[in-house]
Amino acid sequence: MGFGRGRRRGATSLKREPAHPAEPRWTAWKPWLRGLGVALVLAAVGFGLDAGIRALREPGAFPLRQVRVEGELRNLNEADLQPLAQAYLGQNFFVANLDELRTALAADPWVEEVAVRRGWPDTVEIQLRERVAFGYWGERGEMVDVNGHRFRPVAVRQSGPWPRLIGPEGREKALIKAWRDIHTRLDPVGLTLVKLVQDERRAWWLTFDSGLEVYLGHERFEERLQRLAQFYPRVLAAQADRIAVVDLRYGNGFAVRWKTAPPIPAAG
Repeated sequence: MGFGRGRRRGATSLKREPAHPAEPRWTAWKPWLRGLGVALVLAAVGFGLDAGIRALREPGAFPLRQVRVEGELRNLNEADLQPLAQAYLGQNFFVANLDELRTALAADPWVEEVAVRRGWPDTVEIQLRERVAFGYWGERGEMVDVNGHRFRPVAVRQSGPWPRLIGPEGREKALIKAWRDIHTRLDPVGLTLVKLVQDERRAWWLTFDSGLEVYLGHERFEERLQRLAQFYPRVLAAQADRIAVVDLRYGNGFAVRWKTAPPIPAAG
């Protein structure tokens, strides 16, 4: 007997998903509303900042009340600087044009470098470096500083004595170096240089505090300077007050021009 297997057909059920509720209309406006809110906040902040800045820049607000000067002053003093700075006192701390003040201060011949800044809450701070003078240049009231820069000061308060240099345009540094070399070589033998001249042919003239003049010429500067250092204490020093000029342009010696005729040695 055979048994056949029957096949059962099952019914398939279909389920319908519940429909989503319709989105409110205002949802589509959310990005616009958010942007509008941000714009309003920024506008309010900007208005507040602008109002705050205007308040800070009011002419009567935050006035500058004092001036502070820093730096070593030798030929300048605060009385030279105060009149320029005083014009800025009472001005608004944030508005005052201190660049103009710096330019005015830098115009002084003695000022080598200057910086001007604000010091909270009411101070103008001036920091400067005064030019370091070396001596006079030429015969027309000019001076030269240790860096070879020529300038014409209104007043010289620092005590001298100041050496005097005379030379061609552009030879300032060369004359300063020569002066220092001469000072090193000849001060130890009692010769104090007060004037150094280099003419257009590059020839050197030396004048010392005793009135003695020495002509080195334009060649073999170091050699002739060394010869003077050797001969002066041994041969010339004893009669230096009667010597007008020593000429060192000779190969192995020198020539002397006397202020008056030298005395004639006594017989015997």
